[in-house]
Amino acid sequence: MLDLARLRADTPGAELVAHLNNCGSSLPPQPVVDAMVDYLQAEARTGGYEIAADRADELGDFYDATAQYLGCDPSEVAFSSGAAEAWWRAFTSVPLSAGDRILVTSSEYQANAFGWMTATERGVDVEIIPNDDDGVVDLDAMVERIDERVRLVSFTMISLGNGAVQPAAEAARRLRATGSNAFFLLDACQAAGQLPLDVDELGCDFLVYTGRKFMRGPRGTGVLFVRSGVLDRLGPPVFVDGRSAIWRPDGGYEVLPGAQRFEFGEFGYGAKVGLATATRYLLDVGTAAIAERVQSLATRLRADLEAIDGAHVHDQGRIRSGIVTFTVDGVASPDLCATLRARGVNTSAPHRSAAQLDLGARGINDVVRAGVHYFNTDQELDRLLEVVQAAATNQGG
Repeated sequence: MLDLARLRADTPGAELVAHLNNCGSSLPPQPVVDAMVDYLQAEARTGGYEIAADRADELGDFYDATAQYLGCDPSEVAFSSGAAEAWWRAFTSVPLSAGDRILVTSSEYQANAFGWMTATERGVDVEIIPNDDDGVVDLDAMVERIDERVRLVSFTMISLGNGAVQPAAEAARRLRATGSNAFFLLDACQAAGQLPLDVDELGCDFLVYTGRKFMRGPRGTGVLFVRSGVLDRLGPPVFVDGRSAIWRPDGGYEVLPGAQRFEFGEFGYGAKVGLATATRYLLDVGTAAIAERVQSLATRLRADLEAIDGAHVHDQGRIRSGIVTFTVDGVASPDLCATLRARGVNTSAPHRSAAQLDLGARGINDVVRAGVHYFNTDQELDRLLEVVQAAATNQGG
């Protein structure tokens, strides 16, 4: 059982707003804020280089905490400025040539899509794995598309505009069963922080996520996991600096042996401490308890929205996440989102341009998106439902 009173006391914003935009950017708990402010104040008093040396263990805990969450070795973890940067660093390290193939899912985010779009300009073929009637990736269709030319499967665990939790672990297992050595790149951006993640169970070669969403970390932070067993098969990082590699006397360079080869030496040091603190906070609360609480709130919200005449829930999948997407007849989603904001309820309204293979393919221009988290309450869901009911009633005359 979660100590909801303590968790909300740790979340100052919970007293000010019903924050249901945790799939966009969540409210960081006070310990995360305190850790970041303390580090920045120490940096101002002592100097950036000096405090980094003094607090090397605190900065290094980012790797230890993340490794504990993902079930990997700390050397397989890299810090990034966000999921998009992490995804691009992984993607650009995969050797691709004209005639090679990439398989992608309909859940791809626009930043990822831009990656494989640029690859097509080099003669790489990209093919979309279709979904079944429930909005779940058709794994039989994926297997049918596997051949010796497939170099990468880019898989998104949860779409930004669709509540479905996609079967990432089963996809990886089916991929390996074919004998393919294609890389499996998993975007867990919307899964991290609301679900337990174990990279061995998931079977991924790469995994990326951002700190600002369900992880409750600061903006401008992210994680890249790179399985140590695939490093020798990767090309050199596209961007390299003194953190990523060593400049040899012979004029060449040697990249670092682990995932840190994908890092730059300059980043938000206080933010790194903040994400480490957020990860420790997550582990302390308990990932299983978080997943259960999120599932309960999201299930209740979907049911109550579906009971409102004129409201339509657009989530798919046999297993659903804490992301709930919906529209109201006759009301533009951005306008409804703004009305909710004015009533103290935070949501977002993603446009089809961010998820063309999902929202666009279903003919949905935009949706209101609520992302519930473990510190949310039934009373906060009621506030959202009251606004939606009023909007639907007004449209219905």
